Amino acid sequence: MISADIKRHEAVEPLDETHAIIQPCDGYRFGADAVALASFAADFIKREHRVFDMCSGCGIVGILVAIACGCAVDGAELDGELWDMSVRSAAMNELDNVNFFNADIRDVSGFTKCGYDAVVCNPPYFKAGSVPSSVAPSANSELSVTLRDVISAAKYLLKPRGGLYLVYTSTRLDEAVTECRDAGFAVKNITVLGSGKTFLLRAVRGGKPGMTLNIRREKQCSI
Repeated sequence: MISADIKRHEAVEPLDETHAIIQPCDGYRFGADAVALASFAADFIKREHRVFDMCSGCGIVGILVAIACGCAVDGAELDGELWDMSVRSAAMNELDNVNFFNADIRDVSGFTKCGYDAVVCNPPYFKAGSVPSSVAPSANSELSVTLRDVISAAKYLLKPRGGLYLVYTSTRLDEAVTECRDAGFAVKNITVLGSGKTFLLRAVRGGKPGMTLNIRREKQCSI
């Protein structure tokens, strides 16, 4: 890991003995759900795969997947400050195969259609206006990007039989499954996390029906 240019409102958080990530001291910070998503996806992603990290924030999911799997990762984040942190974090960890873009996933036409083996996303959980939030409301609520936008973009980006990996709120599990199926994805795995408030989902573009359900009660840890 090399040194990075850290700004006054930022902190460097260790990921393991040799890797770290830049994130804000205050405001939106990644949590256990993002780490759980990266670990979940890493069980299926191979070194030769190309991965796309949507709503990438400070880059936590994409960076953890790249570290765990050694794969190439592209990411897209609308917020300019978070995107800048992700770029510097990738450089700090010397991840030459990780590239983040300041881009809106509602228009992914600038990226290669059917060019990715996997898409990972920790999207906003709540419908716009449904849950007041004083901390990064655009990260928590669908002010800019909806679940349908995420799934539509994933359909464009993924190769046939490519995998979409989400972490999402359990209050919208039925909606997530329905949106995936309506877009031509087969939901293959659902893992309920912690107290049951969130879940991990793996859906395969053009996959065959058949789903496995797991409940993970233990405390989540990093990769």
